[in-house]
Amino acid sequence: MGANGQLGRLLVQYIVEGGIHQAKVLLQNQAQVAFFKDKGIDSFIFNAKDSIEKFLIAIRNIDVLVITEHSVTDLNSDTLEDIDDTIKLLEALRYSKLKRIIHISSFETNKEEWVQSPLYFRPILIKYYYVDQWLRASSLNYTIIHPGNLTDKKGTGYVKIIESDIMSGEISKEDVAKIVLACIENPQTIRKEFKVITGKCSIDEAVKHVL
Repeated sequence: MGANGQLGRLLVQYIVEGGIHQAKVLLQNQAQVAFFKDKGIDSFIFNAKDSIEKFLIAIRNIDVLVITEHSVTDLNSDTLEDIDDTIKLLEALRYSKLKRIIHISSFETNKEEWVQSPLYFRPILIKYYYVDQWLRASSLNYTIIHPGNLTDKKGTGYVKIIESDIMSGEISKEDVAKIVLACIENPQTIRKEFKVITGKCSIDEAVKHVL
């Protein structure tokens, strides 16, 4: 989910380059299909008006679902509706054979952050908060990743898992995508949640020591 964003495209790129896993992307409209089709990536289109059954059929052979980005832009009644639509899809996962779900969340999703954040950023924080809360309370094998300030810089391949002060650090989108792939390949991260910024530890090594 969110495959057409920068993080989603990077993750798909690394999956293809790795040659170990296969990717299938969820898209919102036909205009987004061409980019992935040219790369030989299977895709399916789904929006809130479609049935839950269509969603379950599309993911029936998927082992890991990754949520890389959300689409909320305005803090109004549509925000609550969008959150509800997402939670309904997550609820439906209980009736699938899905083994894991990985959520790239915000740097912080505590309610205290809502008041301190700019108005334009609050809708996405609110959605992250409720998605994270649902995952923690679910029986799914989730992993929640809180990256520092995202940049478009070239990835270093080295990161640091931290417990606080994440706003003082940054991390490239390339490295976040690689962290997701490392989490997919490491069961140590199941039902774990962690904050990560650029550091001096290799991604594979850092993921192995997530507490």
